[in-house]
Amino acid sequence: MLVTDPLLHAETSETHSIERAEGTSFTLRVARAADPEAPTLLVVPAMGMPAGYYGKLVAALAAAGLNVGLMEQRGHEEHGGRVPGWSYDFGYADLVDDMAAAVERLGELVPASAGAAYVLGHSLGGQTASAYAALHPDQVAGLVYVASQTPYWRNYGPGFLVASQAMGLVGRVVGHFPGKQLRFAGREARTLMKEWSRYARTGRLRLGRPARDVTEDMRALAKPALMISIEGDWMAPSSTVDEIHRRMPGLEVRRVHLDEPGIDHFKWARKPASTVAAVTEWLGR
Repeated sequence: MLVTDPLLHAETSETHSIERAEGTSFTLRVARAADPEAPTLLVVPAMGMPAGYYGKLVAALAAAGLNVGLMEQRGHEEHGGRVPGWSYDFGYADLVDDMAAAVERLGELVPASAGAAYVLGHSLGGQTASAYAALHPDQVAGLVYVASQTPYWRNYGPGFLVASQAMGLVGRVVGHFPGKQLRFAGREARTLMKEWSRYARTGRLRLGRPARDVTEDMRALAKPALMISIEGDWMAPSSTVDEIHRRMPGLEVRRVHLDEPGIDHFKWARKPASTVAAVTEWLGR
């Protein structure tokens, strides 16, 4: 349906509900470019982030001439979702399934992207995008990583190893990860945090039940990619962003580092001009 959507800071945008087999749903917001044949970019949020946070980014991308989709992250839906806990759990595989559903719906809504869409992943969103692209390479035209990383502990230090493993343990003990109380992410599913902590410990991504190691699938992926890091970003320092390419050597990478006042791991999405310029320049190539 066509609605006035203040989250996108645009005159009009479309919101579409995507149903999951489990009975929950999530929203896909779409902002269209003036040219229906323009590239289509799906924005995938970071861990714990509501989709509404990316409103200015989506509006700026659409104003720059792109068709843009913005999907909600499981466990953080405005409507239709469920809160992670003992009675509701999920992991990376479920996030990949949601991304597959979002890309499929985008292809229906924007026929020019029916073959494949570009995906912009922020932080955890980039990790999920890597797994999705590795498992569904024909559905992805290219990847954009913004403040995203491979969370391998050796790029952070021993303190991060201890902290990441503790996070996975807390999730298993409490039934969910209480991110707001611990000031890291939001209320997250215990399986997602278990898989994330294992990824941090081993550098290898295993997902699903039974667990599937998609590390080699990611290594084999050959796609154009734009990787954007941000000066002073302690959550995704340059070394962790570069680790994506070391572990995915098939990517054809364009590397951009942003150094400007007023942006950090999160605030770049509220001040998106430099990111949008990098994305449109890369797509123009």
